[in-house]
Amino acid sequence: MLKRLSRLLAEQQSRVTATHPYIAHLTSAMATSLSTSSPIPSRVSTPLSHDDPAAEPPLLAKALRKQHKIPPAVHQLSIPVKDSHGGRVSGFLRLPSNNETSEGSGHASTAAILLSGAGGGVSGPASMYLALGNKLPALDARIPVLRLDYRYPARTAPCVADTIAAINYVQEHYAIERVVLAGWSFGGAPVFTVAGRDERVAGCVLVAPQTADAMQGARE
Repeated sequence: MLKRLSRLLAEQQSRVTATHPYIAHLTSAMATSLSTSSPIPSRVSTPLSHDDPAAEPPLLAKALRKQHKIPPAVHQLSIPVKDSHGGRVSGFLRLPSNNETSEGSGHASTAAILLSGAGGGVSGPASMYLALGNKLPALDARIPVLRLDYRYPARTAPCVADTIAAINYVQEHYAIERVVLAGWSFGGAPVFTVAGRDERVAGCVLVAPQTADAMQGARE
């Protein structure tokens, strides 16, 4: 009976894939470092192109937006990282409504950057980062939130470079002068290290942080 059920499920999946050719593309696209359940990548992750319609069919774009809960006000970033590995790190930046991109009365000068654990991703523990990404910009303090992925999850040096590149990027493109870094589990390592090196870090928030590879940054 189990064999028959498995065969029927396989046949049904084949019919669905044949009817909807984007599903196979969608399945492979979901298995990127932008998923908290994905394995650690062995190479620099390449974000999906949002300029080439062939690279992102409408159904795929809609599914990705639904999967990552991307509201219209969120900017998907692809940030260049200048280290020995090169490449780009992805992230989602949520700005307060009517935020000015230059200094002025409506400009937010301090942002929060949220870093995940060893598996990478942009959701955080129990999707906590998704909630923070929506709520912090809506407060009276109007705090922009960048949920940052990693190129190489669980590797401290590249993740530190990712974080510094993100700080540089939001400063250059959004006139954000200071940041508060939040790290969960492994994310504590780049948070400690960057905070010890970069004066633009105004504060740190840690959730069950690891201490391995992080103590040098704390000493600094």
